[in-house]
Amino acid sequence: MLAQVVLTPTESKKLIAKATAKLDVVRKAAAEGLVVIHPSSSTYFIFEELTGAKPKTNYWVCGVVTPRGMCVEMAMTLGDRSPRSDKYDPGELRGLWAIKNGKVITESTTAELMKQMTAKDVYIKGVNALDSLGNVGILVGERGGLSVVLSAWKKKKFTLIFPAGLEKLIPIPVRQATMEAKQAMYEYGMGLPAGLFAYPDGKSITEIDAVKILSGAIAIPIASGGLGGAEGATTLIIKGTNKQVREAIKFIEQSKGAKLPALRLSNCSDCPVPHCRFPVGDKHWA
Repeated sequence: MLAQVVLTPTESKKLIAKATAKLDVVRKAAAEGLVVIHPSSSTYFIFEELTGAKPKTNYWVCGVVTPRGMCVEMAMTLGDRSPRSDKYDPGELRGLWAIKNGKVITESTTAELMKQMTAKDVYIKGVNALDSLGNVGILVGERGGLSVVLSAWKKKKFTLIFPAGLEKLIPIPVRQATMEAKQAMYEYGMGLPAGLFAYPDGKSITEIDAVKILSGAIAIPIASGGLGGAEGATTLIIKGTNKQVREAIKFIEQSKGAKLPALRLSNCSDCPVPHCRFPVGDKHWA
């Protein structure tokens, strides 16, 4: 059986979330161990799939690419989630979601959570770049918690999972792209200057993987893009047995119409983030 489907980027995130939550390693860690989730548009639905509820925190995403450039969600610039002090310790950031032994944790620091991680646990993070081999990269600003997570992973080797819609696909290897993203050398930029970091390990999950995990069917991307709200959309052919394709369609239809919360951004003219060295407040698109 063959079927053709279209998924907007947000709908893809929902479908990928369903598949991620179905993985044995994730379900077992959520029930009997620890799943740590970095808030993002790619992980928002994963939290919902695992807990049955939307995140109740005032934040749902950290760094974000917007039409005016690189930015951060307003909630991340407030209180102890803001890297505004020169003495700021990224390990003290209280911005991650966690599920431990079936219970939601939202106020532990990154360092506290990483200390609790074991080889049976899972860390889930959205990404900004995906290459044809499944390697992923993330945009990195200043004083983030990446070093804290990687230091813990090197010692404990917990599972790294990266939900990555095909909208993230770049036409060159991620490692090649990281060599060009020389953050400290930028002389111009739109918003926050960011480098690109290639994760050394981990499993990326795309729409192709999601369809396979959820139904056993094969998904083949045949087109990208669209208009009227379908900008960045992915068109897929789904093939397999009648049972497999119909099962895939069921999950895809459940993902159609998915919506994320509204994005809240500070005005460039009074942004409290000190390392935004390239404000665009005087530009017509800001």
